[in-house]
Amino acid sequence: MNGKFRITATVHTMSDNLWQLLQPALQKHAGSPAWICRGRNGRRVVTYRQLHDAALTLAGRMREAGLGEGGTAGIVAPNGPEFTVAALAAWKVGAHIAPIHIGNSAHEIAAQMEAVAPQLLLTHESAVDYQPALAISMRAEAELAEREAAQPGGDATAPEAPLAARIYTSGSTGTPKVVRLSHANLASNMRAACRIGAFCDADRFISLLPFSHAMGLLGNLLLPLYHGAAIVSPRVLAADEILATLQQENISVLIAVPRLFRNIMHGLEKKFHDGGVAAAAYRRLLKKAPLALRRRLNAPIRRKLGGRINAWVSGGSHLDARITRYFHDLGLPLRQGYGLTETAPLVSIQDDFDSAPDSVGRPVDGVRVKIHRPDARGCGEVWVAGPNVMVGYEDARQNAEALRGDWFRTGDIGRLDANGRLFLTGRSKRLIVTEAGKNVYPEELETLLERDPAVAEAGVLEVDARPVCVLAMAGAGDDGGNAATVAAARAALAAFNRLVSAHNRISRFAVVSELPRTPLGKVALQELPAIFARYEVK
Repeated sequence: MNGKFRITATVHTMSDNLWQLLQPALQKHAGSPAWICRGRNGRRVVTYRQLHDAALTLAGRMREAGLGEGGTAGIVAPNGPEFTVAALAAWKVGAHIAPIHIGNSAHEIAAQMEAVAPQLLLTHESAVDYQPALAISMRAEAELAEREAAQPGGDATAPEAPLAARIYTSGSTGTPKVVRLSHANLASNMRAACRIGAFCDADRFISLLPFSHAMGLLGNLLLPLYHGAAIVSPRVLAADEILATLQQENISVLIAVPRLFRNIMHGLEKKFHDGGVAAAAYRRLLKKAPLALRRRLNAPIRRKLGGRINAWVSGGSHLDARITRYFHDLGLPLRQGYGLTETAPLVSIQDDFDSAPDSVGRPVDGVRVKIHRPDARGCGEVWVAGPNVMVGYEDARQNAEALRGDWFRTGDIGRLDANGRLFLTGRSKRLIVTEAGKNVYPEELETLLERDPAVAEAGVLEVDARPVCVLAMAGAGDDGGNAATVAAARAALAAFNRLVSAHNRISRFAVVSELPRTPLGKVALQELPAIFARYEVK
C-alpha cells in the first residue's frame, strides 16, 4: 500500500451498520495510532489507515471465500489489531462475528465452535483446527481494497435486524447460551455510552477485557474506534504491567472489573502507609478538600495512574461502594456500570462522583428499567427494555424464559430510588432461602467478607439451606489452607458474624489460594460447590 490508497472521507451518519458507523473515523484519523501494542520486543503502533485498508483487503478475501450477507465469521485472535480488522471486514461484507475466547481450554473452545458453527474462521496466532479458515493479515492490497471499497457495506436497513455478533456465553452460573446482538443493539448502546463522557481522539483506552464478551467489544473496541482514540494493549495482564501501562502510555480511559480497582486501592493505601506522616497528612487533606480543589491537589496520584484520567468504569460484577468512596475521596472519577451480554451490554451507569456510590446509576439513554413484582422493600426482578436488548437467544426455550414482549428478565434483584437510580441486591438464581424462610443475598455477604484485609475474595453459596463460603486467602496453597490462613479465615468469619443477622451467619467454610474465574474475570460460580466440597475446613 505505501499509504497510496485512499477513499474520500465521509461524514458521520446515523446508520446502525457498524462498518458504516466506524468507517468515517477510520478515514478521518488515518494517520493517528489506532493500536499501541506493548510487546517483549518493543511497542508496535498500528494506524487507523492501516486498519481501514487491511479490513477492506480482508473483506475482499472473505467475499472470494464465499462469505457474505448473513454469514458467520468466527474469530480466534487475541485483543489487538488483527481482531479489529477481522471484525471490521466481517461487518463490511454483511456477515456477523462469532468471537471465540482464546483463553479457554481446548474442550471449551470446541464447545463454542460447535455452538456458533462459523462458515469461515478468521485466525491469528491460533492452533484451532477448523476448515474453512482464513489467516488474518495486516497487509493491504490496493487493487483488492479498491474493488471492495466499491462494494456497498452490509445492509443494516433490512427488516430482520441484521446480526452484528453471536456471542457464546456460559455466564458465571454455567448455563450455555448463544446471544444474538444486532447492529442496532450495539450501535444504540455505543451512542448511549458516548453521552456519559466527553470522549475524543486524544483519549487512550487500555485493552483489558476480552473482545469475545460484549463488555470488551463495546467499551474497549467500538467506543475508542468511534472517537478515533488509541487502544493500548499491555504486554501481559499482570498487575505490575497494567499499572506501568497506565502511567507510561498516559491512559485516560480504564474500563475493568472490580478486582483491578480493589488492587489499585490496596496499592495506594500501602504507599500512603509507607510514606509516613507527610503522606498521611496529604491523604487527610485530599479527603477534606472540596471536590474541585481535590481534583487539582491529586496531580501526583494522577501522574502515577495515567495523568489525564477521563473515565474509570467498573463493570462485570458488584463493586463495593467503599472502593468507590475511596477513589472519590482522592478526587478520582470511578463509576460503576451495570449490564449483561443480552443488553449489548450497558443498562445503567453512575453519574460522575455519584452521591449514591452503592447504586449502579440511572439507565442510559433509550433504556427503560422496571422492577417486576416489588416486595415491601421495593425489591423485585430487574426487567430491561430498549434498543439495546438482544434479538434473542438461539434456543427458543431460553427465549421463552427470558423475554416478555419488549422486556428482558435479567434475573437480578434490585430496586429503584426516587431519582431513578438502580440498586442491586443479588441474583434471583443465587438467592438462598433458609429453612426459616429468611432470604439470604450472597452478593451482600461477599462484600462484607471482602472488607476484611485478610480476605482476598469470597464466594458465598448454599449448602443445606444455609450460606457457606469459599475464602481466597493470601498465603493459602494450591491444596487448600494451612494453619495460618485457616486461623485468619476463622477470625474474619468471627468478625463478620458479629455484624450480621443470625440467618446470614456463616459457620462452614473452605480456604483456597484463589477463586475460579470466567474469561471476563467474574467468579465462576458453577465451580464453587465442588471447590467447597474438596477444601472445606472440618
